[in-house]
This record gives sequence, structure tokens and C-alpha cells, in this order.
Amino acid sequence: MVKLENILFATDFSEDSAHALSYARTLAELCGTKLHILHVIENPLDHLYGEPHGEYPALEANAVRKSHELIHRFDDVLAGFTNFELTTKSGEAALEILRAAEEKHAGVIVMGTHGGGALRHMLLGSTVEKVLRSANVPVMVARHPSRHLPSHR
Repeated sequence: MVKLENILFATDFSEDSAHALSYARTLAELCGTKLHILHVIENPLDHLYGEPHGEYPALEANAVRKSHELIHRFDDVLAGFTNFELTTKSGEAALEILRAAEEKHAGVIVMGTHGGGALRHMLLGSTVEKVLRSANVPVMVARHPSRHLPSHR
């Protein structure tokens, strides 16, 4: 039997993430484990130049402050649940998610997806896809029910 000691939930604070959080919370409650909520702030210059462009303390400090404000978007989903912690990191999202999963000894990673479209995927790649390909633990991906997949006729 698998015992999940910790659950990592990666978020961008979108509506899609809020939907995925409901799964992460339920899983944490069922397993009686801590839920680690992670928000990664990416430096836009890194995408422009295709490589890390150093650290920006002001950007990071602002990101931490903003994360603590944005967590309130999840008040409905987190109501009555206290066994969680919020962490904000800066860097390339997929890499930071994978690092956090290792650091927190996560037994599963939970993420939401919005299916950003073919052009966005081609230009930036999919964080979810990168995590799926590289994670050493199971990854649960939840798509918001209002997002319809294209029909294959």
C-alpha cells in the first residue's frame, strides 16, 4: 500500500488551479497529510532569452507578497482546512516544482491545466508536460470542467 506523506500542489492562482486544489485538499484530508502549496514566479527575461538571467530580489519579494494576497482566492476551497503551507519560489516553473517535490518528500504532485493552446505550447512549452516527463512521483493533473477538449471527428 502506498503512503503519501506530503502532497505538493503547484499553482498559478488561476481558476483552473482552484479547481485542482479541491482535489489536492481532498487527497490531503484522506491521507491525513500536509498540503504544500507552491507558487513559482518566473522572470519574463528568462523566456525572452531562453536562459536564466540572474536573481531579482525586488521581483522575488514582490512575488512573495503577491502570493500571500492571492492565496485568498482559494478561501472557499481551503475553508476549515489548516494543514497546509504556502511557499513561493522564483525560477523556471517545472524545475522549481520538481525541486520542491524532492525537498518536501512529496508522494504526489497535483497541478491544474488550462490547455494554453498550440501556439503557447510551441513557444513556451507546457509546465505540466515538463513535470509529467521528469517527476519521480505520480502527477495528478486536473482540468477545469468548463474547459472542453476539441472533438475528434
